[in-house]
Amino acid sequence: MKTLLSLLSVAVLSATFSTAATTEQDIAKLQREVTIFQRVVSTALKHDTQGQVQNVEGYYLADQGLVFDVSLRGKSMFDWRKHIEGMRDLHGFSEIPSPDFSSLEMQMSELSDNLADVSKEAYQVALEAVRQGAEQIREVAEQERETRRELHELERAKQELNYMLKRQNEKDKELEQHHKDIAKQIAQLEAEKAKLAENKTQLKERLEKDKQKRQAQQQAQQELLRTTVTMSLANSLCDYGNGLRGVSENEHVSFKFSPSYQQEKHILVFKKSDIESCVKGKINAEKFAKRATQYAF
Repeated sequence: MKTLLSLLSVAVLSATFSTAATTEQDIAKLQREVTIFQRVVSTALKHDTQGQVQNVEGYYLADQGLVFDVSLRGKSMFDWRKHIEGMRDLHGFSEIPSPDFSSLEMQMSELSDNLADVSKEAYQVALEAVRQGAEQIREVAEQERETRRELHELERAKQELNYMLKRQNEKDKELEQHHKDIAKQIAQLEAEKAKLAENKTQLKERLEKDKQKRQAQQQAQQELLRTTVTMSLANSLCDYGNGLRGVSENEHVSFKFSPSYQQEKHILVFKKSDIESCVKGKINAEKFAKRATQYAF
């Protein structure tokens, strides 16, 4: 009985070491297959995507299969008085000279000498009357001078007032013209403002259209890149998938890729059985690609 137990123990240990050795050999084989195939995938993708591949790295997940991380680089999609010179000299009226009564007195003296028969009293009365008349003439002349002086002052004041009214009228006209100029400038600025607002609206609309156009082009480019990568991987599996012998029938070969400007990742999962069918020519690469499980996250 002891002998039988010893034999069983040896058999179990031998089987364990044998399984461990086989697993290590399988992993080494898979490492070689992964290294070769990732070079195949990298070369094919560089050709099909015109060099948009940065790196391809593969690894094995036990009981699931091979996983390849494909790093892609995105291509760039694509550009505001003179015043009157002093007051006019206003010359006043020339003053009337005072009457010269000396000659008159001399004449009266001569008259008194010639009229010897006239009484002295009558002579005095007549002389006094002449003097009074002369005094009245002086007063009238003085009044006339005063009147002319006042008239001169009034004329001067009138001219000054006319000058001031004229200047005021000129100022009013200047203010009116200035007001018209300002109103004209305001109208021009309002027109420019409206034009700028219109240009701003048009610019916003153009930028929005450009943005939508770029987004549409980017989406189309992304879709084209996704399709190109998918077909390139499918063709690579159909052409060289027979080299992945270390992947069992119930396992998969998966790819994860995304352009450098995208956070979203695209996942492709191919069944090992479908790979063998494409390798043997039972299905073509396009049909094979459609059978793959595809999603993004």
